[in-house]
Amino acid sequence: MKKMKKLIVFISLIAFLQSTVFANGITISNVSIINNGSNGQLKFDVSWENGWRSNTLNNWDAAWVFAKYKLVEGQWQHIYFTLANNTIPAGFNLSQPAGGEGSFLFRNISGSGTTTITDVRLGIPQNISQGLFDIKVFAIEMVYIPQGQFYLGDGSGPLNYTFATSNSYLTPVLIDNENVGAGIYDGRGGGMLSTLPAAFPKGYNAFYSMKYELSQGAYRDFLNTLSYPQQVNHTGNTPSSVVGTAALSTLNRSYIEIKTPGISASNTPAVYGCDAGGNNVFDETNDGEWVACNFLTWADQAAYLAWSALRPMTEFEYEKMCRGILAPVTGEYAWGNTTSFLTPYNLTAAGTTGETAGNASTTVGNANVFITNPGPPNNGPFRNGVFATVTSDRVTSGGGFYGVMELTGNMFEQCITTANTFGRAFNGEHGNGMLNVNGYAVLSTWPGWVSGQISGGSDDGIIYKGGSINITSNNYINVSNRGAYAAPPNISLGRGSSFHYGCRGGRTAF
Repeated sequence: MKKMKKLIVFISLIAFLQSTVFANGITISNVSIINNGSNGQLKFDVSWENGWRSNTLNNWDAAWVFAKYKLVEGQWQHIYFTLANNTIPAGFNLSQPAGGEGSFLFRNISGSGTTTITDVRLGIPQNISQGLFDIKVFAIEMVYIPQGQFYLGDGSGPLNYTFATSNSYLTPVLIDNENVGAGIYDGRGGGMLSTLPAAFPKGYNAFYSMKYELSQGAYRDFLNTLSYPQQVNHTGNTPSSVVGTAALSTLNRSYIEIKTPGISASNTPAVYGCDAGGNNVFDETNDGEWVACNFLTWADQAAYLAWSALRPMTEFEYEKMCRGILAPVTGEYAWGNTTSFLTPYNLTAAGTTGETAGNASTTVGNANVFITNPGPPNNGPFRNGVFATVTSDRVTSGGGFYGVMELTGNMFEQCITTANTFGRAFNGEHGNGMLNVNGYAVLSTWPGWVSGQISGGSDDGIIYKGGSINITSNNYINVSNRGAYAAPPNISLGRGSSFHYGCRGGRTAF
């Protein structure tokens, strides 16, 4: 009997907003392979709620779609789209990098609401369309940040080490081209920046950012494509541990666990699932897969971004995502002012797609930080997009200027810094969907390059932006703050001390 190709829809669920009415989850459905001889296609529908395109701001959200395949007994490999033989319905557009590592799908006319794109067909290599493979399809919600000028620094003075035009730290810097460098005072870097390398992403050019921090469901899906040795290097407990053993930690709302133990001797990887309920019944509707993933080291983030064909974000890009085209406000948070909620949140429907902070403010900015984080059992990250509702605005949803969420609070943003040579060596290189046999990224211009890979060594070159659930002072969550937790050079962080470090990546637009 001829073996049938198995199609597995794996949506990297980077977020849901509360309730089914305004849930922001992205779904892929009706997946199939069309074999037209030399014109093979991957066919699917994709849909997400609360999508938009604003022609006024030249800003939209998009789905980054990529896929993996494997023989039954083989390892998962990346599918590279052929860049030809694509079909997409009217009203939508397609953008693919030259290497075919994935595809951006988005509206091409202004509007908002549920985005549903049916009968998408992307060209795939002939051997995959005709072969007998298992296939997984992934999708991540992204936001397009348009080309244009913006400000670095907020004029708050030397305490925060913000970017400025001089060592007084009082005058923000206008970034009005991609070749800036001279004229920027970098207190953490020891003085005036000389011209930055041409390829260092400075934020002026257009780029895409993940709309949300990486979810626990998405990291689970990542682990489930790795070999046993690769899983060892991106989890906190041995993959051969018993069912119910935590993948990363048992603390701070970390819900990924071993669903089926791996076998080291035969190189059989573990299967992971989410289990917030702790009942060894995995991936139920209340098992927390939509909660932001914590306990991620820099090596974990680098691996996930390389695997998904994305890249890290720079601290210049972080400030642009928060502030947009507006003039700086001294001490501002991602939502553009200095007012914030100061009372612990009460979570309801915890662990579900409808997880809600029932007492969230309807007038001032909301963020999950130390002073607002609930006590046990909910003392950890929240569901991505938890503050966005049908009635929220930029301030009360806690969003950045262009619609990127949780840039203030929840998990630290692990960004590339300009404050040392490790960060300045970054040239914007993207992952290509592959990892080495140890599960590490192999991009030599990314921070952490040690012995031919980005391993668990030093994270020099990384700056931690936006604050987190562990931040005791709101001063540290200011958009332009570069002190305290955001003070490179950094020491290597082990798994246990990374409970408030998450992951967000992006891609340069093309």
